[in-house]
Amino acid sequence: MKNILFYLSFAAVLLSCNTEDDSNAPLPGEEGWHKNQTINISGTTRNYHIYLPNSVSNAPVVFLLHGNRSDKDQIMGFTNAKAPYKVWENIAIQENIILVVPNGVMGANNHRGWNDCRSDADGNPNSNDVLFIDSLIQFVLNEHSANATRVFAVGTSNGGHMAMRLAQEIPDKLTAFGAIVASNPVNTQCVNATVPISALFMNGTQDPINPYEGGEMSDDRGEVYSSQETIDYWVNRNQTNTTPTVTDFADTDTGDNCTVRKHVYANGINNTEVVFYEVTGGGHTEPSISERYSNAFKLIVKEQNGDIEMANEVWNFFKTK
Repeated sequence: MKNILFYLSFAAVLLSCNTEDDSNAPLPGEEGWHKNQTINISGTTRNYHIYLPNSVSNAPVVFLLHGNRSDKDQIMGFTNAKAPYKVWENIAIQENIILVVPNGVMGANNHRGWNDCRSDADGNPNSNDVLFIDSLIQFVLNEHSANATRVFAVGTSNGGHMAMRLAQEIPDKLTAFGAIVASNPVNTQCVNATVPISALFMNGTQDPINPYEGGEMSDDRGEVYSSQETIDYWVNRNQTNTTPTVTDFADTDTGDNCTVRKHVYANGINNTEVVFYEVTGGGHTEPSISERYSNAFKLIVKEQNGDIEMANEVWNFFKTK
């Protein structure tokens, strides 16, 4: 019952090129969302949303990856639930970014998600999600003349694990990635790449699902390394400084029982960096100032930090790459 309650609450809150209902969408190249686009991947139809800014030529591209038991509508707040990723829409308008929001598929647990590198994550689908996203990258670059040197991916939980898989299997297609409340898998089905790639992690020390100190994830979702072991891997891969520059954010939201410390490991190969946001007291949530989860939801996933805006922090990281 506890697991059922958790996942029901999780789904409620976290709530190609064909369309289901896109009759009023702007023409390609004009500002706006093009929802429910489809693309054929080896005989399988996959779907996604895409946001096209005023000028698509040479625009950076950011992929936003939802968590398990969520979908492309919930992550963007299209279901009217609170959604920290909704802030990306404002960023895209201001910074002239193409946003791509792909949809995962149903897994063995009858919930939508991604086939990330965790070989012991019960319920993950068997879909070839790397091929799906790789194909989407190529389509967006070709169709919209987007900037092939500025392609990014960020995701939460299962979506964060999927972003890590992309960094292992198609690192030459990404400029940098972000993984929110996710850590390196202990039992991986992926071959670790050696290509340097800038990485950002944002993990809560009181996360009840992705344990900060490593170990078994909840509900048989696999075993992960600790947050520090995860950072050590990416620091070593990128050959950055091993001693970080540390910054403490002001505790502006005194009611969230959380504080944030930022660790920057700079000067890696090809100017790569590893950045780690240590959310002391934080749970399995994305920090957000504007998109605050309900108290009922936080009873399950623990505290949500309100001192920083996840989307802004990730974009500030991406935009320097």
